[in-house]
Amino acid sequence: MNEPQNSSLPPDNQKKTDRLETLKLRKSQLEEQIKRLEAQEAGKKRKEDTRLKVLVGAAMLADLDKLAETDAGAVGKRREEIRTVLNRAIQRKQDRDFLTAAGWL
Repeated sequence: MNEPQNSSLPPDNQKKTDRLETLKLRKSQLEEQIKRLEAQEAGKKRKEDTRLKVLVGAAMLADLDKLAETDAGAVGKRREEIRTVLNRAIQRKQDRDFLTAAGWL
């Protein structure tokens, strides 16, 4: 039969060793739970950030369409305002190339 690893220890020391091992295991489990929850929270924040960006962008494009129906002259000015913001904010070459191809930069 398999005997406990520290069976040669006096009973009080064996209990302390067992308790220490139990606490270390619990600590490890708690650390894993914390990592998992932090990862979930980070994922949630990324999704919310993406949703915000999509909604703001969609609102800006919808506003341009609505503005075109009522004041065609203002559309050019609004597009220039958006283009200025995009030019200032978008730095990645791949994104700038995409926006240039789409006529925004």
